[in-house]
Amino acid sequence: MILPFIILWSIPVLMTAQNTRTFVSLEEVWGEVKKQNLHFRNAALQTEIAELTYKTSLGNVLNPRMPLSATMINNTKLQQNFIPAEAFGGPTGTFREVTLGQQYNTLLSFQPQFDIINMSGIAQIKAARINKEIVQTQNEINEYALYQNVNVTYHNIVSFQRQKKILVENLKVAEQIKSIVKNRFDEGVARKQELNEAEVNVISVKDKIEQIDINLDIQKQILALFFENNIMPEINENVADNFFDESQTPEKNTLAHRSIVLQSGFLRQDSRVLQYQYYPTLSFTSSFNWQSLSNNQFFADNSANIRYNFVGLKLSWDFPTVQRLSSIKNKQYQLLNLKNQEVKTKNEADTQARQLSLEYEKASGQWANNQSITLLKKDTYDKNMFQYQENILTLDRLLTSYNDLLIAQLNEAYGLTNITFTKHKILINNQYK
Repeated sequence: MILPFIILWSIPVLMTAQNTRTFVSLEEVWGEVKKQNLHFRNAALQTEIAELTYKTSLGNVLNPRMPLSATMINNTKLQQNFIPAEAFGGPTGTFREVTLGQQYNTLLSFQPQFDIINMSGIAQIKAARINKEIVQTQNEINEYALYQNVNVTYHNIVSFQRQKKILVENLKVAEQIKSIVKNRFDEGVARKQELNEAEVNVISVKDKIEQIDINLDIQKQILALFFENNIMPEINENVADNFFDESQTPEKNTLAHRSIVLQSGFLRQDSRVLQYQYYPTLSFTSSFNWQSLSNNQFFADNSANIRYNFVGLKLSWDFPTVQRLSSIKNKQYQLLNLKNQEVKTKNEADTQARQLSLEYEKASGQWANNQSITLLKKDTYDKNMFQYQENILTLDRLLTSYNDLLIAQLNEAYGLTNITFTKHKILINNQYK
């Protein structure tokens, strides 16, 4: 809701190099926010990450692996073995010490593999596709919230500027009243207390103007944050030129509900991914090897070169683990929670549409009433001023009617701005439905 005429706590002014730019509509402000705000860059990055995850899931269906390894081993001390001496023509029952093996061993191995049937990998594709939709929906939710915040700040500025204009006009009236009382005091007709009250009235209006200026600076700094402090905004919109279109009606905004539904779908699919990991995986496997053996040195001219290869199929099956079973059960509980949230967000979407309609009806009714009150207060003030000048009415009654009129004018200005604020709430709601 936009701020009425109130005193806000001061916040530090951001001392950064900013270009001043004048905007004449909320739509123009929003167009610049979309160019400057980092939210949109972050949203683009999140979309790219989700797209990369989806493409990765496509490749993981085959899960190609091509490990390549090379080893060079120097057996500095080979194993000593005892072999029956009779194998070498020696006496029976005796043994001969023999060194077996090659000191220098070089092995180059290449083992291409890929999955032929991988149910878990196939299920992961759908999970990644749902994740893309979740990211897109969340980006829209964040953009919707940002737009509504810009709407609030923008109309705070418009409201304060309109109130300041009214206060400046009323300051002239307050000074006129003070001048009349001063003349009467100089003539000896009015008391010093009356002159004091007239002076207090002027000071009070000046104080309100000062507070409005502070509030305006605060709201402009807040709006500048939406531009990442690259622009210091000035707003120049005539609220009357942007009045509410009564044909515009709020529609049901299903962003939050859609997000919960997508999260439920993702959890269900993620559970399938875990469950399908229990299914056997059929893979193609192969190995291509080259080995060089020598007792002289690595890659010696007289080394023995051996090549051996194989191709085949491999069926692998992982037994259930406590960790995986726990993860599946946990996701089932999360699904129950999300089902409750689905019902809640659906009801909230219905309520929000009705609430926006009632907010406009309330704002429209308040503004109409404030208009009537302002006319009546103006008539009362004019008559009281005439009676005061005719020495029929006391000053305190005149000042009371003056302040009543001022409050009525401020309320009318606030009410008019509140109507356009509510209009844009509905437009934004319908845009991101």
